[in-house]
Amino acid sequence: MKRGNLWIVALLAIFLVGSTAVADAKTKKGKTKTSTTKTTKKGKKTSKSNNLTFIVNGVKFEMVPVEGGTFTMTNRVGYDEYEEQSVTLDTYYIGQTEVTQALWKAVMGDFILDPSEFKNDKCPVANVRYEDCIVFIYQLKKLTGKEFRFPSAAEWQFAARGGNKSHGYKYSGGNDINKVAWYGANSANKPHKVATKAANELGIYDMSGNVSEWCDEYDDGTRSTSAKIGPGRAVPKATFYNGNWNSEPQECEIRYMDANDGSGLPFIGLRLAL
Repeated sequence: MKRGNLWIVALLAIFLVGSTAVADAKTKKGKTKTSTTKTTKKGKKTSKSNNLTFIVNGVKFEMVPVEGGTFTMTNRVGYDEYEEQSVTLDTYYIGQTEVTQALWKAVMGDFILDPSEFKNDKCPVANVRYEDCIVFIYQLKKLTGKEFRFPSAAEWQFAARGGNKSHGYKYSGGNDINKVAWYGANSANKPHKVATKAANELGIYDMSGNVSEWCDEYDDGTRSTSAKIGPGRAVPKATFYNGNWNSEPQECEIRYMDANDGSGLPFIGLRLAL
């Protein structure tokens, strides 16, 4: 090959190598622009807000971190009677919203059908028995590998107050009930889509109004006389917090709680803890 042709080949090689290097650089730069959010095999994502995002069978939900702390918890002992106690909690997560009908169906499938009277995937699931919610949580654990559970009464109340960021509001998120809650006077006698009222200090929605929410069972001092439960033993009751779409304003106050034997009612749903 003549020397002139050799120079042409060399120049072409330099040009091609340079073009490839530029192309590689552009490709690497493009990759750095993609989202850094990581998704695990279990469908969990960690977002920049420190919330935990989960996707179960195509349905997304978020858990909000509640930094541990000490607060004065109010316990209802009568309709207008309350007592206070100091409670210290470790850090935990709680649902940003109530469990929706879409999430219930994604977890339960045809096993326990959505029992809600007012059907809408974006509304909270309701009319769920305490025992059915235990099954739901068990199934969710299997799907995610995470230890979901009911919040305790103290965890529920601390989160509703806004945790360590609390401003001391009467309702969760403010003192104007119409801004933070769906209740008897503004709900048109039905539940509404979650997260359509203002959030509280921690970015949690509907902890006043919409649907009441199951918490852990508690001992109210009642003692059994039946052979089935055992004479003298505590009669467990299932606690629910939060007023609902059919409630008076007083029942939507953070401190308000009630209980029954775990029966489902059209205004009772649930919120997850982790």
